[in-house]
Amino acid sequence: MATAKEQQMKIKAKLEAVRKQIDELRIQEKLLIELLGDDAPAKPVRQRSPSIKPLVLDYMKAAGESGATTAEVDAAIRAQVPTVAKDTVGSILSRLKGDGALVYEGERYYEKKFAPRPNPFSDVGGLRAVS
Repeated sequence: MATAKEQQMKIKAKLEAVRKQIDELRIQEKLLIELLGDDAPAKPVRQRSPSIKPLVLDYMKAAGESGATTAEVDAAIRAQVPTVAKDTVGSILSRLKGDGALVYEGERYYEKKFAPRPNPFSDVGGLRAVS
């Protein structure tokens, strides 16, 4: 029967042989990859969602004088681009409002040219216009 030291030496020798095989396989792998013309394994390409700002502008133009709520615009955009992040549509509407392209009134957004106009004959400063 082999002593513990002899068994340990056999295991170390076997481990060294396995490591040599691994090194040889890595060299073979590298050569095969070079023959294929691949420098590195392909990584999955992350695709970005298309820009939805033009879609929002188109929707608001189509909404016309009736305008649209954030929820309505969000639902319409998600029907076209399901990968839109949660608050993206609301952020775009807010930025467009800040840029002056949209007007926000009574929980509805309107394209600027379709925004409700204040009635010049309404109650102004506590005085009523006489009809």
